[in-house]
Amino acid sequence: MMKNKKYYIAFIVFTLVLVTVLFTVNDSSSEEQQMVKEYYPEAGEVNLVDDISEDMFISLNFPGVLRAYEIDGEVKAFISTCVGYNGPVDVFTALDSGGEIKKVKILQHEETLDYAEHIESNWFLERFLNIKGNKFLNLVVLDKENPEDIIQVTGATISSKAVVNAVNASLGTYNYLNNGIEMTSVPDVVPQEIWQKDDNSFAINYEDGSLRIDVEEIKDYPQVERTVTLVNTTGTETEMKVKGPTLRSLLEEEGIGLGEYAGIGITGRDGYYTMVDKEMLEIDEVILSWEVNGEPIDEKEKPVRVAMPNQLGPYWVKMVSVIDLYDEITPKDIEKVHMFDPLTNDIEPYYYEYYGSKDKSIEVGKILAKFDIVDKKGFFTMAATDGLMKNETISLVRQRYFIKSEGENAPMNIAPNFRLGMNVKHMTHFSTTKDAVVFPEKMKEVVRTKNIEEMEGLLVEDVLLTAGMRWNDNPKFTAVSEEGSTYDLTLEEIQNSYIIKTDEEVLLYFKDNQIMKNLLRIEKHES
Repeated sequence: MMKNKKYYIAFIVFTLVLVTVLFTVNDSSSEEQQMVKEYYPEAGEVNLVDDISEDMFISLNFPGVLRAYEIDGEVKAFISTCVGYNGPVDVFTALDSGGEIKKVKILQHEETLDYAEHIESNWFLERFLNIKGNKFLNLVVLDKENPEDIIQVTGATISSKAVVNAVNASLGTYNYLNNGIEMTSVPDVVPQEIWQKDDNSFAINYEDGSLRIDVEEIKDYPQVERTVTLVNTTGTETEMKVKGPTLRSLLEEEGIGLGEYAGIGITGRDGYYTMVDKEMLEIDEVILSWEVNGEPIDEKEKPVRVAMPNQLGPYWVKMVSVIDLYDEITPKDIEKVHMFDPLTNDIEPYYYEYYGSKDKSIEVGKILAKFDIVDKKGFFTMAATDGLMKNETISLVRQRYFIKSEGENAPMNIAPNFRLGMNVKHMTHFSTTKDAVVFPEKMKEVVRTKNIEEMEGLLVEDVLLTAGMRWNDNPKFTAVSEEGSTYDLTLEEIQNSYIIKTDEEVLLYFKDNQIMKNLLRIEKHES
């Protein structure tokens, strides 16, 4: 009797569990179906397509399609998935009766917020809307040239590609079921080659050879442990305890002296780059961190991440791929200081969409084309009102690199591989080896000024020095207007002259008297 009672209780428990599971599944399915109905308010019937994955063509070519819904007899709503950087990205795609995309929604994902939080943003998902579903979508970095092009989220190539793949799987299934068209297959995992992923080692290149250090070998070098604070240009501060060798000590173990080099360039697997010059290397350490707060660094940051205790966030490169040691960096000898607006007013602006904001931007390559000399061994240097100074290689900034001149945080450098927070914001100036370009509206925050006719004048001497111009004991200067007129200035006059930026033009004053309208640049001449 007792034995039968035990069986009876076990049967009751099993039945309750089964009912609960079925209820949960049905409830979840009902919620999803209700969501689909919300996007087709005029529909008479919305039904889940049974066993969509059992269709051989769909299962082989569009394995990312999980479920599909029939809307008044036509299959045009889909739940699909694609594995991105950290895991699956589940996407809802809805098409209208004409076969155009009417809705794309991220249902869930496991992507890293630092890189992929914006794949859920409306400004990204709206890029999919009203595109005809007769062609696969194409992920592009910068420019939308064709209707089916989708501009990726800056700094989140893998996650953006996962969303596009999931939507494409839905489009392929839609065309197969409704139009009998067999489109090419769409993988449900972002191809490995897109990742450019070697997270187990990094290279150190120098003129006579190179080293490759893997994640285990780096632990054999002399280690430092230090509590540091990462300060991003957004103002956020993160305190952490890092562990790893310094670049200097690692190189010493290999018989290489860091002090013999003019600087280093550090590149991450995501293409992000920063240059550290000799002066900076002398006052700060480059810690190659493999452990943070007592734990190995995250997979997404491997093989190592840089910590530079005395520098802002743009120097703290993650997922280091290559460190280049530079024998020579052409020193700066600024001969011309240009005003940004007059210099660029004949360059057609590009309205760059960056993290949901579309603002007027100028391509750096087109600015460089205006200079007489651009030394490839020199660097493109940017400086901000907060004191941040960042260098890039000339080759890096020649293409698809922009100065955002309007909008939040402008002037600011932007490029497809720049995540927000790694930019030089509120830029005062930028320079090559011979030319500097200044933004008077920001430069006034770091130089001496004087009120002239109820306008704020910037002391020319301070502007030139801040932009990097240096001179000997007997310099001569020439101011050049947009029209080509010139005005010669002595050092004493430079020390008593002021630049005034109005809404329409840049003016040059000597003491309280205007001596030039439409100032374009100031040149240095030395005997």
